[in-house]
Amino acid sequence: MAWVLLILFVAAILQGAVGFGFALVAMPALALVMDAQSAAALVALTGISLSTVMLFQNRKGLHLGEAAGLIAAAAAGVPIGVYLLANAPKEPLLIALGIIIIAFSLFSLARPAAVEIKDRRWRFAAGFAGGVLGGAYNIPGPPIIFYGAMRRWPPERFLAVTQAFFLPVAVMVAAGHAVAGFWSREVLIACAASIPGVVIASFIGRRLTAGISAAALSKAVYGLCLVLGVVILAMNIG
Repeated sequence: MAWVLLILFVAAILQGAVGFGFALVAMPALALVMDAQSAAALVALTGISLSTVMLFQNRKGLHLGEAAGLIAAAAAGVPIGVYLLANAPKEPLLIALGIIIIAFSLFSLARPAAVEIKDRRWRFAAGFAGGVLGGAYNIPGPPIIFYGAMRRWPPERFLAVTQAFFLPVAVMVAAGHAVAGFWSREVLIACAASIPGVVIASFIGRRLTAGISAAALSKAVYGLCLVLGVVILAMNIG
């Protein structure tokens, strides 16, 4: 339990600091100390409280039309992801998780010049992909972050739209996990124990980064995720 609470606390600090990264850090780390289904259920439940706090903090930049399209598309993808989590063999699922995290981390660290897209209809593809990844791995962020980068969102809009997306997706994913039977007694206890610390950690992250470059902090997050992705991949291959 102590390791679980520590992982969630650290992940929430990172989320508070850069606006994303909670599930991206928590999922691979928790997968090292508990089964993938329990880890996914726990991250979704705790993510609801965290996203609620962060959406309130960044509400001024919210663009409802952009967020609504992403959320609607995610609603179609979440059940597919939950089905994969419930029925796919454990090792291939974790191998795929490791590959996705490694690829996303390397892309983000390299920071190639992103192609700018002006057609907002791409938000449906991004939202659907985020829903599938959210349902299966609880990491809906990568497609949305790619989309936001290619749309050239200013920082205020980026934070507001991503949090407006993460909150309802977390609720949908948590509901799917409940239907699939992932809510064990241990998961609910860990969730109840972690929520106060997670909320406090989000404020700590926001304060700690006052004098730190957001770009430098993001690189540290991606570097940590890269290491975690490699560890998960190594543990499930061979």
